[in-house]
Amino acid sequence: MRRSTLQAAWLGCFLVLGTLAGKAVAGGQTEQLAADRPEAWALNYFTSVSLLAGLGTPRGREPGAVEIGVELDWIPKVNKAKRRVGFNGVKEEDFNKAPIFFRPRLTVGLPWRLSLILSYLPPIKVFGVEPNLFAFALERPLYERNPWTVGLRAYGQLGEVEGAFTCWREVVRFPPGTPQNLFGCQKESADTATLRYGGIELSGAYRIERARGLTPYLAVAGNFLDTRFQVDALTFGLRDRRRLSAGTWTFSASAGITYPLTERFSFSVGLFYSPLWVTRPPATSRRNDALFNARALLTLRLR
Repeated sequence: MRRSTLQAAWLGCFLVLGTLAGKAVAGGQTEQLAADRPEAWALNYFTSVSLLAGLGTPRGREPGAVEIGVELDWIPKVNKAKRRVGFNGVKEEDFNKAPIFFRPRLTVGLPWRLSLILSYLPPIKVFGVEPNLFAFALERPLYERNPWTVGLRAYGQLGEVEGAFTCWREVVRFPPGTPQNLFGCQKESADTATLRYGGIELSGAYRIERARGLTPYLAVAGNFLDTRFQVDALTFGLRDRRRLSAGTWTFSASAGITYPLTERFSFSVGLFYSPLWVTRPPATSRRNDALFNARALLTLRLR
């Protein structure tokens, strides 16, 4: 088959899919994704980036104690093959926008050796995305006797991230239907990814006094990711408003060190791993396209 004929056939299929999707959205329907669909994998990948992992083991604090911190996480680039997630692994999306994930943390000591952690990212556009994310955690040491500490924390997140994921700048500068813009994007989209989750993490740490308090830690967690994706794109003169939804249970593990820089400042750095399963057509078996990244946290104790 000649190349022009093949492109025309592909284009015809996509037009039919777009029409059917438009009718479904007009009826107010949301497509529920299987946990291993490529679209669900993409949502799970970036939701896992935002998991409020401990970067250390919970410790007892006096009621009213206050700490502020700054967390910085590395977001690995996703290669071209893995970015093909739209329409069950056919269409490439733009995921490589932000190289890092940044958020502030506020920790407050509560009675019964509990601590509350709060974090909020306001809707300020950075790297082409606009977050609006509120994360929180409640933690407590279960066993705390020098040099060992074992702790438990429950955490969650509400909010969303908006950006041009389905139709982005490099695509819309080409005419709709051309090889560089097969899906007919006419302007940058305003898509919204809802990144909600809840999880429980168990961690342990060992303080090395001879190393000035250097404390290695290890943690494991179970998470439920409740994600949504709202498309908002103009393609071939039609407004695409497909809605996708996925709910996925995941496992994660992390390891690292915490080091007291001064009496008030401490620094933590760790590695985070979460296996994420996906079936990418035409393959019929699942594979693990995991998230593996590095994270760091600088903390200042105020009182």
